[in-house]
Amino acid sequence: MGFQKGPSDAIPTTPFKVHDQIEYRVQGRILHATARGPFKDIVEAIPPTITGFIQRLAQQGRWGQIVTFQQSALIPPAAMQNFAVYLKSRYENTKAKPVVALVFEPDIENGLLMAPEFLKCYLDAGIQSQVFENYASALNWVESEISQFATRLEWKDSYAIGDPAIDEQHRELFKRAVYILAATSHEGQVISAMRLFQYMRTHLSHEEELMRRLRYPNIETHTQEHHELIARLNTISLKIANENLVMADLEEFLGDRFLKHMETADTDLARFANATRST
Repeated sequence: MGFQKGPSDAIPTTPFKVHDQIEYRVQGRILHATARGPFKDIVEAIPPTITGFIQRLAQQGRWGQIVTFQQSALIPPAAMQNFAVYLKSRYENTKAKPVVALVFEPDIENGLLMAPEFLKCYLDAGIQSQVFENYASALNWVESEISQFATRLEWKDSYAIGDPAIDEQHRELFKRAVYILAATSHEGQVISAMRLFQYMRTHLSHEEELMRRLRYPNIETHTQEHHELIARLNTISLKIANENLVMADLEEFLGDRFLKHMETADTDLARFANATRST
């Protein structure tokens, strides 16, 4: 759809109309942007903080953006072309591109005219995008599109160590870690992180009680590994609370560090427990 020049190309300069404003806020894995036009040059209105936001969100895996236009969506053709170039450059080498919802409510000035033009800019930059008339619909779509599952946090039957109770707890730990990455809101991430941390402490306490009851000879070494695991998970949980969730942190913790503990220390414990019970 071409943009035809005409009288509407002029940018209104009414004193009480604030324009060329873009504000950002991050909530979980979604970047919320409020764009208040009309726009003389929308690229110049983008605050430099966008770079840090994108870097932080990309670390969480799949992420989304909701751009809500307010007041007016009017922008000159040259500025629109500049914005298209900006988007292509911004996301050219980005591994994790966002899913973008553009919200043009019916009362937005020139919204009907400009919505297809803005959408084309995002699509031409290789960004999955759609236009919506209200925020609620945009949020539902973005949340459904950025749902994710990390294969490194998937429980596999080969992880079983031979003790039914411990295996069931290990399976639950993997499940709770997945919930953190699946959460799209910061509140959901924090709650899921708390549930994982609490269950991890309960699980490790169960193992330590078992070792004491069986008079397990390697209890000190095993317990020290537990302290190290809790300390690392606590660090990750604090990062999540401070809105710094990094997908790789969880994958490294559960898919590498905790898995290694399961394959060595926990497997030895299970063998000792089974041997003790059989005698």
